[in-house]
Amino acid sequence: MIIEKIVPVGSQNHMRWKDFFSNIGKKADSQGWIQLFSIWTLTVAGIVLSMDIQDRYVYWDWDGWIVGLVKLMIVSIVFISILNPKKIWTVGKKRLNIKEIFIHGVVGVILLLLGWIDIGMIEAISKGKLESMVMVTYLIYSALSIVPYVLSFLSCLLVFQFILELEEDKGTWNNLNWENKLGYLSMSVVFMVLAMLLGISLEDPVASTAAAVALPFSAIALIWPDHVRHLQRARFYPLFIFAMFLCVRAPWFLVPLAVLFFLLRTVNYFRYGIVHPSFGVDFLEED
Repeated sequence: MIIEKIVPVGSQNHMRWKDFFSNIGKKADSQGWIQLFSIWTLTVAGIVLSMDIQDRYVYWDWDGWIVGLVKLMIVSIVFISILNPKKIWTVGKKRLNIKEIFIHGVVGVILLLLGWIDIGMIEAISKGKLESMVMVTYLIYSALSIVPYVLSFLSCLLVFQFILELEEDKGTWNNLNWENKLGYLSMSVVFMVLAMLLGISLEDPVASTAAAVALPFSAIALIWPDHVRHLQRARFYPLFIFAMFLCVRAPWFLVPLAVLFFLLRTVNYFRYGIVHPSFGVDFLEED
């Protein structure tokens, strides 16, 4: 990160801004800003799915960016004011039980549907411009098309059952509980494989290709010894991969992603002296 070169850790400028960014960081932690990556990705997945259903060859389309950003603003407000404070969305903070996994799955589907809702289609339906059979066919196909994204989300959700905790004095991340590793990561791999196969069957290039590229990360974490670096990759990269594939069709999504990404990196750099979120991993071997 460039700011590491301009403002080294421990320098006068770094210490001067530390308190300021620490206050922002505390607010970001309390409001769960880092969780917005998954909230936004689910919403935009619904938007891209709607685009795909209407025109499967759509590519790098900036149309609809205003509606898209409004939807992201709405889900952000709902998350910060309701989902996070009421502890409805707690993925990554603790291990979830079956009920909590189900609740997260329902919220994920709602976010996908919010993104999928198309104003033009609603107007056509409300004005009776579509024949009943056409409308039913459209809704059934849309429901099936959502399934690969739900499976991919559940796959990623299971990886987040392993909680990473920051060791502030060393600036490294640790996972202290590998219990049920075989079960969680095996199901994660199965869900991602199903998402890939269903995406291929439905001829959805985003769902199928993103799932295929994301699949190895949970598989590697499952097969190799319990090293935190495999878990770091399995948590971050699949989400990043899906977000980037969505940007191929909705490039405007790159803007809010970049703003949030670099904002959090800057805040955490001044706060802890580390770059997080990051594409890098910790290479310390666990005992």
